[in-house]
Amino acid sequence: MLNKVLGAVCLIALAVLAGCSSPPATHRMPFEAHADRAGLDPLIDAPLRMSTSCKGTSLFTAGNKLGGFSFECPDLDVIATLNELRDAGWRVEKLHIGKQIVSEDESGTPLTVELRKVY
Repeated sequence: MLNKVLGAVCLIALAVLAGCSSPPATHRMPFEAHADRAGLDPLIDAPLRMSTSCKGTSLFTAGNKLGGFSFECPDLDVIATLNELRDAGWRVEKLHIGKQIVSEDESGTPLTVELRKVY
């Protein structure tokens, strides 16, 4: 009788340990931002606290407003203005201002932003 009780306790302990060692099952799939997910807007449907880096589509020049300046975000597979990103719940964490470029036909500064999804 004692052997049966000890055997049952050992089996229960092994089952508990086996359950603790395996990774927890999750119902959420990793976020795939690219256009292969029809019907989802990657700016709005991105998971909270996701971060991404976006590069300006052109040089930032005098007279432009930063809110209307377009950025290309390859992780999200979108091109959007800073206002559109803000309205979709993204906030700027870092703004990198590159060295000014002066050429015959244009003059400006390259911009890169690091964004985080906050809502």
